[in-house]
Amino acid sequence: MSINEVIMSASGACKLIDSLHSYCFSSRQSKSQVCCLREQVEKKNGELRLLRQRVSRSDSQVRKLKEKLDELKRISFPYLNMLLSQDCETPQLNPVMEPLSWMLGTWLSDPPGDGTFPTMKPFQYLEEVHISHVGQPMLNFSFNAFHPDTRKPMHRECGFIRLKPDTNKVAFISAQNTGMVEVEEGEVNGQELSIASHSIARMSFAKKPDVEQITRKFRLNSDGKLEQTVSMATTTQPMTQHLHITYKKVTP
Repeated sequence: MSINEVIMSASGACKLIDSLHSYCFSSRQSKSQVCCLREQVEKKNGELRLLRQRVSRSDSQVRKLKEKLDELKRISFPYLNMLLSQDCETPQLNPVMEPLSWMLGTWLSDPPGDGTFPTMKPFQYLEEVHISHVGQPMLNFSFNAFHPDTRKPMHRECGFIRLKPDTNKVAFISAQNTGMVEVEEGEVNGQELSIASHSIARMSFAKKPDVEQITRKFRLNSDGKLEQTVSMATTTQPMTQHLHITYKKVTP
């Protein structure tokens, strides 16, 4: 029961008790009626006491929660303090990552992406991409795909993009919900990033056939949209284009 509900219940009980008292002291009531009403008054008094106890407990719980929050704010956990701070500033992009700054932001597929492979039926998908940074010499990313009709989650992956200082050499480190973890490496040239798998690891019960090689290309097109093309080779198929999708930026 919320505090407002308790207050409303208490108010109603008080009004009823006042009415019963007035009724009891009316000279026109019989002795039996007065006894019956007295029992009802006592019952309502008991309910009112319980309501007051609930309000008291609720007040106590609110005070304890506030004390715990104040204690957490005092603890010297930099990340937690940053989350609790109302006026925290966005960190500056590490200069090492400037050549990849064109990838930063939240991106949504526009239009839906296309998927194909010799062992699959052609399909479409929606995808939301977050590429951000916390001031470290790397970018953080997450790719979350959804079915275009049911919005059911599909492929998901997250990881980091690193750039070797004073070069255009890039490493793309990814963990995927298919049970695969990979490192792709390549180069960034202007607003285009081309990478290919350097190493691939997978859980022992990953779905067959095994992926043996992956290549990706990201580019910012003339309309300011981000494009991604993914090709892959498996134990049963040679290198073939698998995905192509275009994203529009929705937040910086």
